[in-house]
Amino acid sequence: MRSDLRGRKNCSVVFASASIGCGHTRAAVAIQDALADHLGPNFATFLDAMEDSPTWFKHIYRGGYMAAIRFFPRVVGRLYARSDSTSIRSTRASRFAGRIEDQALLRLCNRPELHSADIVVSTHFLTSGVLARMRQRGELQAPLVTVVTDEHPHSTWLHRGSDLTCVASESARMTAIAAGLSPDAVCATGIPVDPRLGRLPQTILRDALENRQQKPTILICGGGHGLGALFQVVQSVIAASLHATVIVVCGKNESLRREIESLSRAKSDCTDLRVIGYSNQMHTLMSSADLLVGKPGGLTTTEARAIGLPMLLLQPIPGQEEHNAEMLVRCGAAVRLRNPKTAAMEINAILADPQILWRMRAASAAAGQPHAATDIATRILGKVRQAIPSHRHARLDQRIMH
Repeated sequence: MRSDLRGRKNCSVVFASASIGCGHTRAAVAIQDALADHLGPNFATFLDAMEDSPTWFKHIYRGGYMAAIRFFPRVVGRLYARSDSTSIRSTRASRFAGRIEDQALLRLCNRPELHSADIVVSTHFLTSGVLARMRQRGELQAPLVTVVTDEHPHSTWLHRGSDLTCVASESARMTAIAAGLSPDAVCATGIPVDPRLGRLPQTILRDALENRQQKPTILICGGGHGLGALFQVVQSVIAASLHATVIVVCGKNESLRREIESLSRAKSDCTDLRVIGYSNQMHTLMSSADLLVGKPGGLTTTEARAIGLPMLLLQPIPGQEEHNAEMLVRCGAAVRLRNPKTAAMEINAILADPQILWRMRAASAAAGQPHAATDIATRILGKVRQAIPSHRHARLDQRIMH
């Protein structure tokens, strides 16, 4: 038992992630929101591996990745496939990479919040690896929960030092177990999304559907970095003068936002164009849309399925997004757009046929798991109860009940 918990009144949860894109952080916030229903305010601390790493590591890890997916996508795909081991094993390359990561994130590893936490939740494979190694060495006393934010649990996510690994599906759970994780340490919860997506009243969704019959709404987004040839897609839609409302979410890509805003001068009265940057209101935007057009990021597509939103998928980043796209197309929730210049034709083909649209909507909803964050929160609370001294159980249970 951990003596440093004695006399502590509240439960302390530390979320560790890396700000590469927005999906990993959104997953952590979704779990925090679900836990807040039980623990109230001021229980969570967020640690960002990028903020706690030296400049050289940020340039290599974040900048290098962004450059690679832009200029050498096929190389990224090959490296992803080659590094996805079928079993958890320590190789010379993995040990070398682990030592570099451990050294680069030494400041994160020494954060006092980490060592006073009741439980640590990681939503990025980088932090999962570093913290799992700490846990195995006995340097991290709090239980570690890894939450995989991709449909496929790549081997970089899987570590025996993690007390619990939450994955997207039962198929992903079998993959993780086959790789070497204990069946008791892996659970199929789904990918956590904003709990508000599961709480949208049916009256709101019904009203939205009635309004769509008058003028469809197309939501175009490219994740936190505005990736996926969004400019060409919007250009195609405007050139075709689609009778639609078009909402473009550019994330933190301000140059893209300015470029797309410049297209508004060429649009016809048939097309209503709204361009925004980063938004924390995706649940509202998605609930008002008929069709999502964008790259198949793990969080974006999971959010879409949570409310049954059909998808037209732009070219995925090789690797994890390929797995996401294959699953979505296979279940009927999405179709792939091979050429962004033909986006208007593809969009019109879907929206013009109510049967196609409703089949895709039904398939998307059937594959959705809007309550994944709540499921993960319940499992986290269970791990906390197991880890804290028995004399604190009553206080924790009392907070959970209220």
